[in-house]
Amino acid sequence: MASHADAPASRDAATADAAGAADPRGLRATLPRVARQASVLVVGSLNVDLLLYSDVSPSEGDSLPVRAITLPGGHAGNCASALAALGLAVSIVAAVGDDADGERLLVDLDQRGIDTRFVRRVAHAHTGRAIIPVLGPERRNYMLLDRGANESLTADDVRAALSGVAHCDAVMLFDPSIDALARTIALARARHPAAALCWTPSGMYSRDPLALPLLPRCDVVFANAREFAHLCGQDGRVLDALNAVDVVVTLGERGALSRHRGVETRAPAHSCKVVDPTGAGDAFASAYLLARLAGLDAAGRLRLGNAGGACAVGTRGARDGLPTLDALLDATLGGPGGTSAPPRVAMPPRAKEPAHAHAAKR
Repeated sequence: MASHADAPASRDAATADAAGAADPRGLRATLPRVARQASVLVVGSLNVDLLLYSDVSPSEGDSLPVRAITLPGGHAGNCASALAALGLAVSIVAAVGDDADGERLLVDLDQRGIDTRFVRRVAHAHTGRAIIPVLGPERRNYMLLDRGANESLTADDVRAALSGVAHCDAVMLFDPSIDALARTIALARARHPAAALCWTPSGMYSRDPLALPLLPRCDVVFANAREFAHLCGQDGRVLDALNAVDVVVTLGERGALSRHRGVETRAPAHSCKVVDPTGAGDAFASAYLLARLAGLDAAGRLRLGNAGGACAVGTRGARDGLPTLDALLDATLGGPGGTSAPPRVAMPPRAKEPAHAHAAKR
């Protein structure tokens, strides 16, 4: 986190009563109950991911063979999938093309139990695509985006969804247009004033000065270290404006930190083998949100988030390693009796007729 003239108070999660570690039975009872009762609306992108794997980090001008796989992706889709795997009721607002890729993404979401009523099929547009190289022994990755139908997502789409869900505990906001972002925040506050408004600006908005005025209007802002540096730089005024916001920064192998009202809290990373970091931030944010809805303190939220991210990096792609709630609790607290347990991964059931098949295409 960037330095600031007024250094915040600091707490170490290792010495805090984090994630209810002193009372795992209480946490194992509380989190499932909260998950069963919670409802979340997720707004943002759906993509088809082309992942390219190589154990070599290329230099300029190099040619090298890669292992390529194609999987469902997009920040909103990944987050919705992670929340559904944890047992929360999830609706998603997004736009896909009227093409085979769009159908594939909708089928995947339907199979995971996600409400896709508010995903719009856009005629004469292709579904968003992401090319994601995962390179070298460090498994460094980056994303090249062809947003396609994602650019068609509007505030009117969000308005319809906010009116169409009877209950909403949180809105997870990602990457619609800047105009849709501003209007979505206002609409969410008006329609569901008690809902936690969480935004992940990601690389798309972390360098955009138009995004800065939106940050203080959120309850939670998620960013990785690079994105946070771009958002705030060395400008202490930005941090001052975010004093009332729960700012959460993921730090990779160094864990994560949060800052809220001058108090900074840190939690160490979970030890794990990294196969592919794609989607780890979305899994972290989903687990963190559940912990927040359950009333955990800052250290507890970070520990649960770190456990979610650690589960996600163990497999290829953004969704194949998403943990069930039992697996998340085992990763956070240890397995039954305090021993480690193999992760239980939430996999979609066999293909069924899409719940969205009746929806009119626009």
